[in-house]
Amino acid sequence: MNASSSLTRIPEPLEPGDRIMLAAPARFVTEEQANSAVKFIIEAGFVAVVPEGLFLREGQFAGSDIHRAEVMNQGFAAPDIKAIWVMRGGYGCARILPLLNPEFFLDCSTWIIGFSDATALHGWANRLGTATLHGPVANTFASGLPEEQSAFWASLGASHEAVQTSKVVGGNLSVLYSLLGTPFFPDCSGNWLMLEDLDEYLYHLDRMMLALRLAGVLDEVKGLLIGSFSDLHDNTIADGQSVDNPFGQSMEEIIRAHVPSDKPIHWNLPIGHGQKNMPVVFGGSWEQQKHRFAHRKP
Repeated sequence: MNASSSLTRIPEPLEPGDRIMLAAPARFVTEEQANSAVKFIIEAGFVAVVPEGLFLREGQFAGSDIHRAEVMNQGFAAPDIKAIWVMRGGYGCARILPLLNPEFFLDCSTWIIGFSDATALHGWANRLGTATLHGPVANTFASGLPEEQSAFWASLGASHEAVQTSKVVGGNLSVLYSLLGTPFFPDCSGNWLMLEDLDEYLYHLDRMMLALRLAGVLDEVKGLLIGSFSDLHDNTIADGQSVDNPFGQSMEEIIRAHVPSDKPIHWNLPIGHGQKNMPVVFGGSWEQQKHRFAHRKP
């Protein structure tokens, strides 16, 4: 796979009547969940494609790794499929990365859409030099605020300028941590690293940030974009433990401790598993997108 240090390849903006395929590269999905997503796609003026085998189940997964990869590859190979919208997160996308066909993907102009576990797909596409949309998965779209939904469709319908540096990359910290040392970890050199996560212990957050620092990732980034870090835990009685053994640092303190002092950090961006999950074009310029985000420094 080629690194993405060159000019980003941006999929074409969606136009009314374009076809959006639902996919389940991780957890299984139900017909009810798919029907809700189909409704939103049609209301937005597009054509929903429900691929054969979408509702297969093998354990917690939507079929075998081979099956889930085949569905993705079929979407990449179909010239009339303009976007592939991940239905659910959870776990499973990283398992299919070696089975995805880069040639099919590069021969088309397909948006990959999703967040959380879909971070693995974003990293794969980033290493192929192609932009993706970090935004709500299809299963959670109904719970989004009108502002989020409007921005989501607007991002897919807009033209985005290709850039060589200062791109946005990243996603879910836990998934990125699992991709360290693989060919699928995004190219962070000179780029903005966006991080979000949920349901993690503070000591494990420190472990993951330490891994990024020791791997040299935090030295090469342009800066950090910090989204939602929700439902964090600590080893305390208040958090269900038998004894108090707090980590001793907050989320912000942990991140600051590992990021070089000359790297800017934008905090509290409405991205991820929090109350808002605004869309971000990964591989797109942060300068061109930051006007949608209010950020502060704690």
